Amino acid sequence: MTKQARAELTRHLLLDAAAALLNRDGYAATSMVDIAREAGVTKGGLYFHFSSKDEICDEVQSAAVAVLHRHVARARGRRPHLRRLADLSRALMGWLAEDAKVGASFRLAREMGSNDPRFVAFVRAWLGQVRAHIAAAHGAGELSPHVRPDMAALLVVVTCVGLESAAASGTIPAGTDLVSTLSELWRVIEASQPADSAAAEATGA
Repeated sequence: MTKQARAELTRHLLLDAAAALLNRDGYAATSMVDIAREAGVTKGGLYFHFSSKDEICDEVQSAAVAVLHRHVARARGRRPHLRRLADLSRALMGWLAEDAKVGASFRLAREMGSNDPRFVAFVRAWLGQVRAHIAAAHGAGELSPHVRPDMAALLVVVTCVGLESAAASGTIPAGTDLVSTLSELWRVIEASQPADSAAAEATGA
């Protein structure tokens, strides 16, 4: 293995370790020493790649944003827009359960976002995509005239953030399927669609 390949592998190990610890234990309880130990890397090796815990947090969030962007790119051009938003929301619930980088990014926003905007990078990117899907759905006539786009976006955001917080705090039973739970939200939203748009949704037009 070349020196560059070893350096890239070490960096990936450190990011994976940081994401796992931040997701499980939170920002305050995760130290640089913990990250190095979890990754099996010396403290010197850690500081060669990252100068601070906040820098690692930035990188973890960047990796989570990349997950979001790949999903959006795969769905680009598909119709209807509400279907894409529903798919994105369910994907988020899946990532929270399976991708430590996304889970860590959400936890960082919840615990640290009020102190420093750098900790809400992923959440802002996700929120921007939610609003973009809602705006496109509104423009395409997929929302009922009685549904305000800002309220529809707020409903999605509050529900997703609330589910994540409820699962993290133990408010809902451990092991709750968040993807299936979120699907209940979409039954409510789809019930408010105009009849012709709902028919298109059902056929995947």
